[in-house]
Amino acid sequence: MRIGIDLGGTSAAVGLVDENYNVLYKTSVSTNDCKTEKALTEKLINCVHDLIALSGVSLDAVDSIGIGSPGSIDIENGVVLSAGNLPLFNTPIAKILEDEFHKKVYLDNDANCAAWGEFHAGAAKEYNSAVMITLGTGIGGGIIIEGKLIHGKDNRAGEIGHIVVDIHGKRCACGRIGCWETLASTRALIERVKAEVANVPYSVLGNVVAENNGVVDGKTLFVAMKRGCKVAKSIFADYIELLGVGVLNVIEVLRPDIIIIGGGISKEGDTLVKPLVDYIGETSTIIQTSQLNDNAGIIGAALLYLQ
Repeated sequence: MRIGIDLGGTSAAVGLVDENYNVLYKTSVSTNDCKTEKALTEKLINCVHDLIALSGVSLDAVDSIGIGSPGSIDIENGVVLSAGNLPLFNTPIAKILEDEFHKKVYLDNDANCAAWGEFHAGAAKEYNSAVMITLGTGIGGGIIIEGKLIHGKDNRAGEIGHIVVDIHGKRCACGRIGCWETLASTRALIERVKAEVANVPYSVLGNVVAENNGVVDGKTLFVAMKRGCKVAKSIFADYIELLGVGVLNVIEVLRPDIIIIGGGISKEGDTLVKPLVDYIGETSTIIQTSQLNDNAGIIGAALLYLQ
């Protein structure tokens, strides 16, 4: 059995994965309150101990531990160079966990782990090449060609959210103008919904937001669409075009067998995928949503030893 850790900016999920790639037990811990490297690594260590206690499985039965972390990763040395909102800077996280658990620890980017999980146990398990597109605060990507994760120079391949699609667009957090994630991330969609509700507060969409105490999330637009809201449908049509432009670029450059859409919004399933496929048109690349959902990163991290 293996342990997989899916580390994120707000929480970390830790799971015990068996030889058939099933998550047998899972637990999680918040990370958004961690201000120091020590606080974060101690939380991860305690969470792994909690998982072992929950499962009743001896640590001796665990063969290895894998971690998927956001940010810039030194895979060879097991070091998180930087990790966005997390207090990890040149952190030898693999060694820290190896010293605690006396197990081999593998490290990779979180989007790569999600792609690796889908490739072995999810939507891409019947294919040789796949691209995972994760929609969230930004747009993450993991690329697998002929069964191998593509890491690129300095392990920075797969940053597909920073494909430039609008040279006159918004400035991205990376500093460039018009990155795809400024237009087609879930955060971008939420910002568009908020702006529209501010302009037209008495629409069906506005009512949905009011019912949710003014909170707008990834589900808001889809709830309004199901109620027949024309404003919501118009926003969604624009969003599909913005999402589709980037997906088309990925297809033209890489021609994978399959593109998997992940992230919370992917749970909308065919409501998201069918109009996206219609926009893209005829292509040999299959497009579908994640089969593993929240477990993709855990399973992929646990299976990093297969690289």
